[in-house]
Amino acid sequence: MSPAANKACAALIMARSWESDTGVAQPPASTITFPFRTIEKDDRPRLNMGRPLISVSLSLLMLTSLLCIASPSVLADESSEIVEPICNANRNLTWTVGLIYCDDRVDLDYTLFAPMSSASTYLIDTHGREIHSWTSSSGLRPGLSAYMLDDGDLLRTANIGTDGGGSFSGGGIAGKIERLSWNSQMEWEWYYVGDSRRSHHDIEPLPNGNFLMIAWESKSVEQAEQAGRDPDKMSQNQLWPDHIVEVEPVGTDQANIVWEWHIWDHLIQDFDSTKDNYGVVADHPELLDINFADAAGPNKYKSDWMHCNGIDYNPILDQIALSCKNTNEIYLIDHSTTTAEAASHSGGNSGKGGDLLYRWGNPEAYRAGTPEDQQLFGQHDIHWIQEGRPGAGDLSLFNNGVGRSTSYSSVDVISPPLVNGEYVIQPGSAWGPAAPSWSWDQGTDMYGTSISGSERLENGNTLVTWGQRGTFYEVNLEGEIVWEYINPVIGNGPMNQGETIPQGQNVNSQQNTVFKAHRYNSSFAGFVGKDLTPGDYVESWTDNCNKEESIPWDSDGDGCIDDTDGDGVKDNADICRGFDDAIDVDSDSIPDGCDDLVDSDGDGVENSQDICPGFDDSIDVDSDGIPDGCDAILDSDGDGVSDDLDTCSGFDDTIDVDDDGIADGCDSLIDSDGDGISDEVDVCDGHDDAIDLDGDGIPDGCDSLIDSDGDEISDDEDLCDGFDDALDVDGDGIADGCDSLIDSDGDGVSDTEDQCSGFNDTIDQDDDGIPDDCDQTPLPVEEQANVTDLEPTEDKPESSTSQDSEASESKMNSAVIIAVIGLLIVFISAARLLFMRPPPEELEWSSAPPLDVFASPTPEHYPPEPMQSVAEQPQIEVIVQGPPLPATGLPAGWTMEQWQHYGQQYLDELNGHNNG
Repeated sequence: MSPAANKACAALIMARSWESDTGVAQPPASTITFPFRTIEKDDRPRLNMGRPLISVSLSLLMLTSLLCIASPSVLADESSEIVEPICNANRNLTWTVGLIYCDDRVDLDYTLFAPMSSASTYLIDTHGREIHSWTSSSGLRPGLSAYMLDDGDLLRTANIGTDGGGSFSGGGIAGKIERLSWNSQMEWEWYYVGDSRRSHHDIEPLPNGNFLMIAWESKSVEQAEQAGRDPDKMSQNQLWPDHIVEVEPVGTDQANIVWEWHIWDHLIQDFDSTKDNYGVVADHPELLDINFADAAGPNKYKSDWMHCNGIDYNPILDQIALSCKNTNEIYLIDHSTTTAEAASHSGGNSGKGGDLLYRWGNPEAYRAGTPEDQQLFGQHDIHWIQEGRPGAGDLSLFNNGVGRSTSYSSVDVISPPLVNGEYVIQPGSAWGPAAPSWSWDQGTDMYGTSISGSERLENGNTLVTWGQRGTFYEVNLEGEIVWEYINPVIGNGPMNQGETIPQGQNVNSQQNTVFKAHRYNSSFAGFVGKDLTPGDYVESWTDNCNKEESIPWDSDGDGCIDDTDGDGVKDNADICRGFDDAIDVDSDSIPDGCDDLVDSDGDGVENSQDICPGFDDSIDVDSDGIPDGCDAILDSDGDGVSDDLDTCSGFDDTIDVDDDGIADGCDSLIDSDGDGISDEVDVCDGHDDAIDLDGDGIPDGCDSLIDSDGDEISDDEDLCDGFDDALDVDGDGIADGCDSLIDSDGDGVSDTEDQCSGFNDTIDQDDDGIPDDCDQTPLPVEEQANVTDLEPTEDKPESSTSQDSEASESKMNSAVIIAVIGLLIVFISAARLLFMRPPPEELEWSSAPPLDVFASPTPEHYPPEPMQSVAEQPQIEVIVQGPPLPATGLPAGWTMEQWQHYGQQYLDELNGHNNG
C-alpha cells in the first residue's frame, strides 16, 4: 500500500475504534459524523430518506476497516519494500582504479576495452566485475583497436613494432590483425606490413564479414615533389599518405584485399604548375591539398603527414568516415565504388568516385576559412550515431583540443548537411555546420593530447574514453556523469586496489592508457550461448565481507553491505536509506525520513504544520480556524454562544429586534410593534397597522389627518361627524349634515319645503298660497288695475278689449323689466366674483367634486297655479336664477336644477370661500 492508503486505513480504524469504545452507533452530541460530511441533528429526517445510500457507505466502511485490520502483514511488506539500486558506487575517496562511481541512470550493458600495455582484452559489467577476457597467444599489445564479432570472437589489431620491413614508426603502429575465439584461440591472423605499407590505429568490422583497415603507404621525396609537394615541407625522407583497404579473411592466415581507396588519388596543389595535381585549391574542396599540414608542434611536416586514426562505416549510406589528426579534419568517402572508381573522380552512388564527399573541422585546409574557423584539434574516433539512438545519423568524435587556445578535450556531435544524398556546400564557403549540435567537456580537468574516443549509447547516454588516463565516463545528455571506471591494467598486469597508477612516457598520460572503449548490450548476437556470469573485479582487492554478496549495496567498495545512514540497518534491508529507520513518530511503519506525511494524529496534516496535535485539524465545525479539539468554544454562527447552548443555530442569538425571546434568525414573525405584521412589511412602525379609523389605507399611528368623513377636517376637530363640515347651504354656521333647519333664504321654512327659494315664503299678500315673490299676481283682487269698470263687456266691446290689451301689455312689460333686472344682477355678480376673487387652482375633475350637496333630498318647488280671471290671463315665465356655469361646463352628474340651487356653494367650495 502507498503511504496515502496507509493513512486512509488508519483513519478508518480510528473511526471504528471510536464506535467500539463508546458502545454506541453514533455520537451522543448534536452531530452525527460520517466520512467526508457532518450532518446536523435537523438533517436526520433527510437521512431517513437516504438510508439505502448510507447503508452502502457504512458497509464499505466496515469492509475497508476489516481489510486494513485483517492484512497487517501485507501492509508491512508493502511499506517496507526495498528497491535494489541499479548501480551504487561512490569510491572517489577509497578506490584508485576500477569502478569509481555509478548511479541508477547508468546503461546496464557490457564494456569492452583493450589496455594498450597488455595482450589481454576485457569485458566488464556496469559494476566493474569481469565478465570475460581474451588474451592473445602472440603476446602483442594492441595496435590499437579491438572489436567483438557477432559470433563472440574478438577482432583486434596487434603492434608488431618495427618488424616486417619499412621505416614506419610512431603512434598507433600495428602491422597485424588477429581473430581470437571466445576461449582466446587464435583462429586467424594476418599481417599487413612491408617496405611500402603498414596498418595502424583502427579497423572496422563490416556486415559481410570483411573489415576495413587504415594503413600508411610510403612515398619517396621524388614522388612527393612530383605530386606537387613543396620540398620545404619535407622534413623527412618519406611521405606517408593514408589509404584504406577492405580485407576478406581467408583460411587461418590469408586474406584478399577486395577494395581499396588512396588519398594519393585525390590531391590538389597550387605550389608548382609544372607538377601533378595543379589547380585552384579553393575551387576543389573535394580534394586534399598535398601541402597543407596542421599538426601541432615542431614536426608539422613529418612523414606521418595525415595521421588518420579512426574509421567507421555506415551501411545505410554505404559510406566511410575517416578521422585524420594532423589535418584536423574528418572526411566522408563513397564505399559503393569499385577500386578503379575509388581511384577516380566519378562513379559510385555519389557519382564522384573516390573524391571527398564531405569534410569538416578545418576550413583553412581548402581555403574556405582562417585558423579562427578551426573546429577540430587533433581529434580521434569518428563514428556515426546508430539508428534508434538520440542523434541518429550525426557524427560523434573525441575532440582532443591539441592547439586550442585553452587546453581541454571535448566530445562533439555534428550534423552534416545531407540533403537528398548530397552534402550541400555553397561555392566559396565551408561545409556546415558552424558548430557542434551537442558537446560535453570538463574544462581543463579533462585534457588528452592523443588517443581517446566516444560512443552514443542506446539509452541516450554517451560513453567517453579519456585514453591517456585510461578513464571511462558515461555521461547523460544533460552532461552529468552517471558512471566512471578507471582501467586497472598496466604493463605487468592488473593493479592492486588503492595503488597509484604510474605515470606514462608523456606528461599527460599514465601507464593504464586505452585507445577507446566500446559498449555491447545484453542482446548482442555475440553473447548468445555465452556464460556472462560476473566474476570478480579485474584488479586485486581486499573483501572485508567475503561471505556476503555486497553488490550493488557496497558503495564504498569494502566488500560489505553498507549501512549508509548509520541507523544499524544495512542498506539491503533499510526501508528508508539515508535516514534512521527507527524514527517513526506517527507509527505508520514508514520511517519519518521517507514519510511523505508525518502525521501522528492521522488528520492528514504534517506534524510540523499541525494546529491541534492529537486531534483532526480538518474538523472545525464553527470554521473559526481553530480545530474543534483545541477550540475553547464551538460557535458555528459566531454569536458568542456555544453550539450546544445555541437556541438558533446559524444565527446570532443576541439579535432579537422584537424582543419576543426568539432570536431573529429563527423567528417566524419579527413584529416590534406587536400589530401582527412583520417589521419588513410594516407600514407604520411602532403602531398598529390595523387601526385606520378613516379607512384611507394609512394606519392612524402614521396618519397626519384622521378624517373619517373625508371633509379634510380631523376627526377630533370635526363639528359634524360623518358629514362634510364645509357644506352649509344656508350659511348659518351649522354644517348641513347636522343642521335641523336648512333655510337658505331665512324665511323660517326649510329649503326642502320652501315654495319660493331665495324669498320669504311667509309673504303672501293675496293669501293665495303662493309667496308674493313667486306670485305673478301678488296683490289682492281689489287692488289690481281696471277693476272699476263694471260695465258688461258686450256693452263696450271695444273699450273692454282695449283695456284688457293694455292691462296685458302692462303685465308683459313688467315681467320683461324684472327679467332684465335679474339678468343684470347675475352678470354683475359673476363679474364681481371674476375680478375680486383669486383664480381657482386648475383642477382636473374625473367626477363631481366631493360636495355633499345631495346629502339631503333636493327641495322640490311646485309653485301654485296662478289664479285665472274670468278672462284667460297670459302666463308670465318664472325665471329661477343661478350662478354662471364654469368654463368646464356643468359638473358631471349634476342637473341644471341642482346647479341653480347649489351652484354658488359648489363654486365657493371650489375656490375655498363660503359666502354664507
